[in-house]
Amino acid sequence: MRKIFLGMRVALKIAYDGRAFFGHQRQPDRRTVEGECITALRSAKIMRDPTEAFFRSASRTDRGVSAVGNVIAFEASLGPDAVLGAFNDKARDVWAWAFAPVPASFHPRHAIERWYRYVLLEDVAERNLQAAARLFVGTHDFRAFCSEPVPAPLTVDSVRVERKEGAIFIDVRARSFRRGMVRRMIAGMMAVVHGDAALSDLRAALAGETHDFGSVSPLPLILMDIRYDIPFRTMLKPKVAEDLSRRMTDASLRIAHLRFVQGATNTLPGA
Repeated sequence: MRKIFLGMRVALKIAYDGRAFFGHQRQPDRRTVEGECITALRSAKIMRDPTEAFFRSASRTDRGVSAVGNVIAFEASLGPDAVLGAFNDKARDVWAWAFAPVPASFHPRHAIERWYRYVLLEDVAERNLQAAARLFVGTHDFRAFCSEPVPAPLTVDSVRVERKEGAIFIDVRARSFRRGMVRRMIAGMMAVVHGDAALSDLRAALAGETHDFGSVSPLPLILMDIRYDIPFRTMLKPKVAEDLSRRMTDASLRIAHLRFVQGATNTLPGA
């Protein structure tokens, strides 16, 4: 049974460059996103113990995967707006840009929608890529596209391919994803584009046949947003935006984060 806490439960939307961490989930001997968040919250005296504060993350992104809108939640000793500022004062390579007071029962994993974006700098035949992408929409057997067992069919709400700002963006949206799923989906699409697989191979894999299309690099993958039925308030201070912009130097990440670091908060998802 959880210990009763008399503070306020707060959710923060956070951004980070995945190259700075050994993944998201906390590890005893590695620097991770969760570990950095907990260290910052303790240092700012926002919480003492992550278990007592019911600290939870929405998505445990793989090593190398970046985020604009991942979400953490915890029970805090300060108000939501004060929490955001105090967190940013202490955190390194993680930036909080929006907050929301949430119910005591709120768990960030229980989202309405997750949105991942893969930034493809390679010049490919968009028509073939779009044809492959369409096959993933709907409810299918995704065992061939996950790095862990999948006990039941999964549903992908949309896959959109769009050329924009000198790159091709592949936007994938669903309520939830399994570990490695998006990167394996992209690998399947690229296998079709490069002629290493046919659309019929993707259809067969989504029907439950065993196929291995491999997995693409995690570096161009960004968790863009996680959506709830709770509104978040955006608060992106100039110094935070400047620091974030300076760190996002890699070409693929710079394209994906362009609007975010310029402070165009009206374009930010979930703001």
